[in-house]
Amino acid sequence: MAEFYSQLFNGLILGLLFAVMALGFMLILGVMEVINFSHGALFALGAYFALTLQPYLGYWASLIIAPLLVGIIGLFIEWSAVRRIYGKDPLLGLLMTLGMAMAFEEIIRIVWGKIGYSIAAPKFVAGPISLGFMWYSKYRLFMAALALVLLGLVWIFLEKTPYGAIIKAGVSDSEMVLALGKNLRRIRTVVFGLGSALAGIAGVIAGPMWSLKPTMGTEVLMPAFVIVVIGGIGSFRGAVIGGLIVGLSKSLTVLVWPRLSDLMMYLVLGIVLVVRPRGLMGEKSLLEQ
Repeated sequence: MAEFYSQLFNGLILGLLFAVMALGFMLILGVMEVINFSHGALFALGAYFALTLQPYLGYWASLIIAPLLVGIIGLFIEWSAVRRIYGKDPLLGLLMTLGMAMAFEEIIRIVWGKIGYSIAAPKFVAGPISLGFMWYSKYRLFMAALALVLLGLVWIFLEKTPYGAIIKAGVSDSEMVLALGKNLRRIRTVVFGLGSALAGIAGVIAGPMWSLKPTMGTEVLMPAFVIVVIGGIGSFRGAVIGGLIVGLSKSLTVLVWPRLSDLMMYLVLGIVLVVRPRGLMGEKSLLEQ
């Protein structure tokens, strides 16, 4: 039972981390209709920036500064390249961001090298803690708390602020936002920067748990995409629920059939698409109403 509880906690915490990552991916996809394949590279950059900053500034400062740097890079990507393909064939955006992801991966190799790195957990959450029925990593629990705080802050921003309402409207119908006189270009720029910063902060949080390597962004990109499809494009709740489903499916499958753990999320994706093609929380299209 201790092993089951350990994998259950691992799945929940991994799911929350995936949800933070997928939320930024979903906002960019929903508002801009661009499949941002550079999202995983931005995740990796967040982790590598934290690796560089922590020895000088400490954990908390790097937790703030590293995502801001990644957000600035995201703003530059949107300003210099992505805005040129709005309204065009989505394949153009996919190919452009895929090329950027490969370029950023090579930049990581040039700057930090090909070898892997590890980031030590902050001293105040280092080591295990007794939960009564098992011992568990303090940092993983801390990571779950950080992910919950981030998700809560994004929810408050989207649900309780005027600008968040505009972004939600842009997810549903970006052209209608433009027709109502809102600055759609500025909204898209802000959303891309916000989504990039979310990817960066997910990388900072995951750093002490995962080995840092140039290809680490690729490992989280497909789970983020699967989560968005499972949860439904444009749904905050869908991103969170999808993240938990993917995290738990990967973690609990290890107990039964370890070799199947990486494939389980795709099996879940196939079942969801057969039963509910628009995702668990996706809104009905006009053809379905």
